[in-house]
Amino acid sequence: MMTWRCVVRGGCGLLAAVLLAGCSEKPAWEVSYPAAGLLTFRGRPVPNADIVLFPEDSTWPETVRPRARTKEDGTFEVWTSEPGDGAPAGSYKVTLVRTEVGFSKGAVVAKPNDLPRKYERPDSSDLRVTIAPGESKVLAISL
Repeated sequence: MMTWRCVVRGGCGLLAAVLLAGCSEKPAWEVSYPAAGLLTFRGRPVPNADIVLFPEDSTWPETVRPRARTKEDGTFEVWTSEPGDGAPAGSYKVTLVRTEVGFSKGAVVAKPNDLPRKYERPDSSDLRVTIAPGESKVLAISL
């Protein structure tokens, strides 16, 4: 027959297991640090460009791709999970693409990328950034 004492002990043990499981350290890719910057091409700000950071640590999940979109003045804020949350600490390859969508004769037309093509893919881009833990990173990307 189960006594009240056994029920209390079992409940306390279950509660301790749940609390200890919640205290485990997060993986590096789940902790983000602020990062923002300015993208310029030939000395001029680049508006409406998409920036994607590819972690050089191959053990990170493919879903970890910090990104940003430049504003009209070329400035941007990096985010990973939600706008403005920054990027996890680490080294990254940087890709850049800027395309414009417009209308021509009643149809939607996408203009080709007007930045150098080598920046479209992480395996051809020579742009690198490092985000350090605990500090706000200002990224100046000049092409």
